[in-house]
Amino acid sequence: MGAGNSANSFGQNVRLAKRSNAFFLTASALMTLIVFLGFLPSFYLRPHFRTTPLPGHLLLHGMIMTAWQLLFFCQTLLIATGRFKQHRRLGYFGAALALAVVAAGVQAVLKQPAFYAELGEAPPFPMEILVVGNIFGFGLFGTLVAAAIALRRDTASHRRLMYWACIVTMGPALTPGRSLGAFIVPYFPATFPPEITLGWISWIALLIHDWRTARFFHPSTIVGGMLILFVAPAMLDWLLQIRSVSTWVQSLATG
Repeated sequence: MGAGNSANSFGQNVRLAKRSNAFFLTASALMTLIVFLGFLPSFYLRPHFRTTPLPGHLLLHGMIMTAWQLLFFCQTLLIATGRFKQHRRLGYFGAALALAVVAAGVQAVLKQPAFYAELGEAPPFPMEILVVGNIFGFGLFGTLVAAAIALRRDTASHRRLMYWACIVTMGPALTPGRSLGAFIVPYFPATFPPEITLGWISWIALLIHDWRTARFFHPSTIVGGMLILFVAPAMLDWLLQIRSVSTWVQSLATG
């Protein structure tokens, strides 16, 4: 009787693990598709859609972000196919790449005011939001990845924190300045744009996944959703109210 219960329990754990692997693999595939479609005309197929080349810092930023997204997809695929050793080995490269994501991303953001000033074009958002929001986003990304690395032996926490870190990077692909965002934004209310909707959908999907596989909500699911949807926006709004922040952003256009 005990052996039968043990076998049933093992079989159930295997099924739940497969279901969990399928969820995160599907999520990573959808994220990769969003990035590709969002930046298709402006980056991946730019010569066919734009006449002006990208400056070097934006080209580097785009290449590093692409590498990160492909790495995230590959890592979830390795787990789903049971290749754990390869996943761990690739993780060392992932840690270094995450640092490059933050460094190249912040550099690109700091050059945006001068870039738009040279073009004589207005940015898609107020410059303070564009600069401070993106720098804040890269900081949040780095924090989530660092936490995921620190908790790498806790599989459930690790994969959820990496999931949230990648959700943070999705927003720019869905803004009205990108092809995908421009196409879908008319279907969303102004107070609930696609990039915000994505955060909520991601949270609801992960909550449903947690309940289906474990009948409880994992702490990393709760904390990640609260951080991205409530805490981070509130902190960003507070930063944007500081006058010296606005002055600093304006100085970047002439620096």
